[in-house]
Amino acid sequence: MTNRQDIFDEQARLQKIKAAKDQARANRQGNEKGLYLLFTGLGKGKTSSAMNLVYRHLAHDMRVAVVQFIKNDSAFPDGDRIMLEKLKAQGFPISIDTLGGGFTWETQDPDRDQRMAEQAWQAAMTLITDPDISLVVLDELHIALKKARLDLAPVLAGIQSRPAHCHVASTGRYAPQALIDVADLVTEMTRIKHPISAGIPAQMGIEY
Repeated sequence: MTNRQDIFDEQARLQKIKAAKDQARANRQGNEKGLYLLFTGLGKGKTSSAMNLVYRHLAHDMRVAVVQFIKNDSAFPDGDRIMLEKLKAQGFPISIDTLGGGFTWETQDPDRDQRMAEQAWQAAMTLITDPDISLVVLDELHIALKKARLDLAPVLAGIQSRPAHCHVASTGRYAPQALIDVADLVTEMTRIKHPISAGIPAQMGIEY
């Protein structure tokens, strides 16, 4: 049975923790800024993490834009895109531009892939500089940089020059070190197990 002194000691410890956390929180006030959040790695959850940011913004009636690199409307019935279109139709403040040409091993056209990636980036920059948009998600940007030969230099410059109000999130495997270096948050998804390794195909509602 816990004695009374132990309870007093635990209460004192928790009070010190609360005081320290309250002070740290107070010290951070006024330091808000537009963040660059980067999700990469071989594991699942990169786009899912970015979409969670989208839903949080929409919950607070903040405008959001999503630009999808590589992915396209004909590749597969992407559940994220379908859900965002439904939300847009209901009046939520969101725009979604699916500007990819498809998986590069399917297109077999490197020049076309590069042109489409460049067009997607130009669309993204227009959205990033829009004063009314609070979050821009660059879905599969890292893949476009690696596989579709999108030039890193203007992407790096554009993200770094984002307005003070604008958060930017990028997703995809193979994030270049230059983007990792300038990001405010970097999360690497680690694949420990994946059903595809056991011969289980991609399934609706899980993979797309």
